[in-house]
Amino acid sequence: MEPALAGRQRVEGRGRWDSSVSTARPLVRPAPRSAMFFPLVVLVAVLPGLFALTSWDLTPPGPWWGLRGLAVLEGRVLDQVPATAELVPPREARAFRQVAYQPPLYAWLEALGLALSTDRDPLATVLPSYAAGVLVVLLVYWLGRLSRGPGLGLIAAGLAGFSRALLVPMQQATPATLALAGVLTVLYSYGAHRRAVAESSRAWGWGGAFLWAVLGGVALGLSLLVVGAFALLTLVVILFHQAYLRAGSPPGERVPWTLVWRSNASLRAGTLALVIGLAIAGPWHVMMFSRYGWDFVLGLLAPLDSQASPSPGLLTRLIELAPATLPLGLFAAVGMIRAALIDENDDREVVGGVLWLLWFAVAALLPVVWPGRPRALSDLFLLVPLILLAAHAIAQLASRQVSVRRLTWLAPLTAVSLAWWGSATLRDAVSDLWRMHIDAGTALGLHLALDLLIAVVLLTRRHDRWARRRDDRQRRVLGGFLLSILCVTVVIGLGEVRRQQWETSELLNLRRMILRDNRKRPFDVVAVVSPDRAAGEPFAPGGRLRFILRSALPHLPQRDLTQADDLLKLPPGQRLVILAGVETQPSYVQSRLGLERILDGRPGMLEAFATAHDPTREPRR
Repeated sequence: MEPALAGRQRVEGRGRWDSSVSTARPLVRPAPRSAMFFPLVVLVAVLPGLFALTSWDLTPPGPWWGLRGLAVLEGRVLDQVPATAELVPPREARAFRQVAYQPPLYAWLEALGLALSTDRDPLATVLPSYAAGVLVVLLVYWLGRLSRGPGLGLIAAGLAGFSRALLVPMQQATPATLALAGVLTVLYSYGAHRRAVAESSRAWGWGGAFLWAVLGGVALGLSLLVVGAFALLTLVVILFHQAYLRAGSPPGERVPWTLVWRSNASLRAGTLALVIGLAIAGPWHVMMFSRYGWDFVLGLLAPLDSQASPSPGLLTRLIELAPATLPLGLFAAVGMIRAALIDENDDREVVGGVLWLLWFAVAALLPVVWPGRPRALSDLFLLVPLILLAAHAIAQLASRQVSVRRLTWLAPLTAVSLAWWGSATLRDAVSDLWRMHIDAGTALGLHLALDLLIAVVLLTRRHDRWARRRDDRQRRVLGGFLLSILCVTVVIGLGEVRRQQWETSELLNLRRMILRDNRKRPFDVVAVVSPDRAAGEPFAPGGRLRFILRSALPHLPQRDLTQADDLLKLPPGQRLVILAGVETQPSYVQSRLGLERILDGRPGMLEAFATAHDPTREPRR
């Protein structure tokens, strides 16, 4: 029997096919090519973050969140503000109180990790941030796939997974990535709900659309338990998107504003999601407001990281977030605006792109409306739509929907963006020129920048002439440009996270020494000598030292001293003495107390000593 006739038999003498014999089916149905994208996305989401965890940092306010997780383990599950009374230095007490006013979901996850780890390993406080970052990359893939398909989703996931702006928060104990994951889930649920409504005969009540609305409500509630009011920005984006869809409807089909809620399934789903979210997060907020009043509200709206430094301008923020893909993202944004103005059929790609544009606009204008916003989260909230737009531009270039000649100005702009991000000399020169402080260094920096721009323009135009009317050459130029963008993104992302602050390295070494000595001879007294210094001094703990000591010796209170002479008043016993930021250490104190050095830290920065003799012996007077 011929292969083409397999599974069917010809009836002899009748000239027809007998369909009673079924065609043989394979044991495993072949998967489509797009199904192979998701395993690649999982690898992109997991591996760069694991590499970042090898150099994780105790960057403030991460240690304050770690102390909050330890407070949860000590029984303060719903309210950790009373733990402020245990902090003697006023500056540390104010910082911890400001963190304790924030919603508690991240602290709960920290407490779970600390309880499951051995010796309350500080790394457990970073794992929720890493896991949430993995989920963020997956959600970026699903958001891109929802609009244009798995190809764009894979590109967006690659840009997000290797983004420095996402990898840095993943290696710190902050709720930024967890909050971003909740916000992205809300927006993805909105898009999936709209798609389910469009593909279903029943727009509300049952089926997939209802389940997406419930998922969005749960995600909104959890987001409110991570960053408070910031999660409500998703509702602003959704309302703007609904207004765009209504404006695009023909005048005869527009429903009066009084009947919009009854006729619009998305608004009804959004109302249900808001009710579910408030039901989840509302009780905790009401409890905290009843206890602390408006101080709680002010602390909730002004988190600790919002006061780190003055906020840069919008263009500077965008270059810092995505130096290699910013021109592509802006190019796609301009193209999407044109497509939205002429679209009359509610094309899925255009409608999804408009959602990204409105999202990008809300995130860009947020510093003007809310100066005390959570800085790290707002930057990530701005980064994701920029990544989706850049992935859209890359997909258009790769599919040749956009002419290769666009590279004649895209490539120079990309070079300028990278030069601005990587050269402090160029930034200082432009700043001096803006303030009219022109000197030899300013002139040299601007001259080098201009030379670089001219060289890139000439090189790009030469390649354009070389590849004109030759499709094979155009593919080489285009492939080289896109591959360079991806390689630069990977190098920048992995290169920025491999460096660890010396404070973190020194404190982790100190913790290992403390655990080792405490197993041999348990400590009875822990004393920290640290002048009340402001941030930016030679050693500004920022909660790092207190968190390390509390995690290593959870049942031993810390004594805070401002002078080394106060050590002579310590009770007898096995003593642990930490000098943090003490310029000079009197030698007679070490000899009288019988202390030996256990950490060879930097003098004047961080030094550690422990009792070397019998702990029952009285110190010499």
